[in-house]
Amino acid sequence: MGGVATARATRPRRVATGTMVPPLWRESLWPLDWMELRLSAVYRGVGVPPGDGSAVVLVPGFMSTDVWLVELYGWLRRLGYRPYMSRIGLNAECPDRLARRLVGTIETASAESGGRVRIIGHSLGGLIGRSALVRRPELVSQLVYLGSPVRAFGIHPAVMATAALVRLAAQPWAPGDRCFSDSCSCQFGKAMKRSLPKHVQHAVIFSHEDGVVDWHDSVEADPRLNHEVGGTHLGLVFNPRAYEVLARLLAEV
Repeated sequence: MGGVATARATRPRRVATGTMVPPLWRESLWPLDWMELRLSAVYRGVGVPPGDGSAVVLVPGFMSTDVWLVELYGWLRRLGYRPYMSRIGLNAECPDRLARRLVGTIETASAESGGRVRIIGHSLGGLIGRSALVRRPELVSQLVYLGSPVRAFGIHPAVMATAALVRLAAQPWAPGDRCFSDSCSCQFGKAMKRSLPKHVQHAVIFSHEDGVVDWHDSVEADPRLNHEVGGTHLGLVFNPRAYEVLARLLAEV
């Protein structure tokens, strides 16, 4: 794990479909990312560019709520940005429905800040952020993914099975088998196939040690957009190297 545990585990094994199966056990190490953040200079704002007062909307990952992003929220505020929680509730419902809720938060953030907003999305939250962005592109200037499966859903089978069960429990009448597949016909699925507007800058922060998403699916084709920071998938929202990259990316827009 980056910075704290330097030994890198073996490469994830492949399943019959050719998809990598991330080593889920690594995610138990996420508290080490949090501890490293608390001990780092970047947590205190040392050596990173200050904020410009613009709005930054934070979107949690699957089975998470805004509470998981409290550290990131507080850090952005101390830097001088105007952070907003997503206000989408538990990220376990239909992602299309969650994206519609996020649009409301983006509209509020833009109106209150008087300008375009930035979106930082963790894991599935990054894709929900993208879906909201393409619905109101004029309100957004930047999108940063934290461990999001931007190219394909190379997600650990146990996590995908949990997602299917949660959707089935929440919406037993809905055809949940189409979610996260090419056959998804909702606005969320369509957003994944659309190109981002040219005025929106975007970037990927990912980890080779990710135990949830196959990191090969977490990177863009253009290597200039990708920033590897090490550490766990869950811990990307606490990772001090991710914070350093975020500060630089936000300052560039």
